[in-house]
Amino acid sequence: MPDNTQGLARVWRRAPRWRADSARQPSRAWHDAAFARMSLPDSSSSDRPTQLESLFEQWRQRLGLLLGPLALVLLLLFPVPGVSPEAQRLAAVLALAVIFWMTEAIPMAATALLAPALCIPLQVAPDKAVLAPFASPTVFLFIGSFFLAEAMRKHGLDRRLALWLLTRRGVLRSPFTLYAALGIMTALLSMWMSNVATTAVMIPIALGVLATTPELAARPRAQADIILLIAFSASVGGLGTPVGTPPNLIAIGFLRQLAGISISFLDWMKLGVPLVAVLMAFLLWLLRPRGVVFQDRRALEAALQLERAALGPLRPGERNTAFLFALAIALWLWPGLSQMLAGAPTASGLWLSQHLPEETVGLLCGLLVFFLPVDLKRWHFTLTWQEAERIDWGTIFLFAGGLSLGTLIFNTGLAAALGQNLSAALGQPGLWLLVATGIALSLALSEATSNTASANVMIPLMIAVAQASHLPVIPVAMAVSLACSFGFMLPVSTAPNALAYGTGLVPLTRMIRAGLALDLVGAAAIFAAAWLVYR
Repeated sequence: MPDNTQGLARVWRRAPRWRADSARQPSRAWHDAAFARMSLPDSSSSDRPTQLESLFEQWRQRLGLLLGPLALVLLLLFPVPGVSPEAQRLAAVLALAVIFWMTEAIPMAATALLAPALCIPLQVAPDKAVLAPFASPTVFLFIGSFFLAEAMRKHGLDRRLALWLLTRRGVLRSPFTLYAALGIMTALLSMWMSNVATTAVMIPIALGVLATTPELAARPRAQADIILLIAFSASVGGLGTPVGTPPNLIAIGFLRQLAGISISFLDWMKLGVPLVAVLMAFLLWLLRPRGVVFQDRRALEAALQLERAALGPLRPGERNTAFLFALAIALWLWPGLSQMLAGAPTASGLWLSQHLPEETVGLLCGLLVFFLPVDLKRWHFTLTWQEAERIDWGTIFLFAGGLSLGTLIFNTGLAAALGQNLSAALGQPGLWLLVATGIALSLALSEATSNTASANVMIPLMIAVAQASHLPVIPVAMAVSLACSFGFMLPVSTAPNALAYGTGLVPLTRMIRAGLALDLVGAAAIFAAAWLVYR
């Protein structure tokens, strides 16, 4: 799910709230103590990097606040030949939005609202046309899935699942199997909930593991790699399902709105899940513990078992959340799965597709968290609206605003003009050259700005190029959306990276080297997956 990076300082500033929420649960005592036992850098060694990062953020934002309006004015004053006046004015607004997104001159969600709002007085399109995408069904799928994820976080179901996996027989057989369990659990959770929240859940568990295993705690490289494994796995896992990360839903929304193509939950997973499996295998090889052997696993086993036992029996809130997640997944997958098993569309699958489309399933199952009680006598339900207010509404606005701008890019003819120019620059590219170009551009852009902003810019552009070149749009849009979720080299590239770097255990040089390797292998894997599925 969402990975809306707002800069290292702002992302990590939210961590004390997560830890405070966790501290109210007795089951978190072990990993809170683990934070205290870890040998984190002292304040004197970390003050200077923090000051440098803060100075960089300030100048980046100030420069963006100057350049954004300047680009808007210049493009309004100096028309570009070959485009309509509406497209010209939209290009000016887009320039402002892209600069503000890349520099975070104002909050990214505010930019996503500002840009469509400017299109109305600039007469790019009538207000109803500009604001209609804010009511897109995909937006409400986002909202429903966020409600479910917040219920999972509130009741600790995510942590129970993680500890259940770590206490399975054989998981602690070796450092590698331990790393594999942590990475796989992180990826599985991230398929269904925010990768930021997943990282916030899993990093304390990893720190507790390090504090209980002297063989790992004594090796700075092992400490860095296990934290990087959590951060990278959270981002990779989001590729597996449509609700795993915003670019996935952005691609589905644009394909439906701009090309009239529907991608089902199962269709996405056919591409996403094998890709996650390949990238996780590479990650486990890249970040594997080297030269580490457990001398005594009993202390770690006892600590994890104690932590799991402290959770107690399954609580009503956890049961309700697990039921709703299972129901949503079953309804999402059944139409495609039943057709695959029967060899033809089934009556039940057709009925579900007609009466309960995927967006409606997500919204209804998400809303049921306000209906299923945990204590009816005290009138307590699975989730309250005060708790639901904590979901990432900014990402929803960012998605909806990007969807509005992408729709206007097509309706004004700006997309066709951009597509023709890029096609001419590429020399009328073939499908796979276009896929490779889209992957490279998206990956590079995602290093500088959030994956949601990257997807809002790149997906409609590359769909336009594919249409201008008379090429299939599905492989292009899918590959670009997946590449927008990459960008692993810097702490500001993704929020999980920022959280990992904020522990003080990950040297920047190690993150850059490992992130570059994952970026390169990921680009190749996305291209190969698209070629195998859509050739």
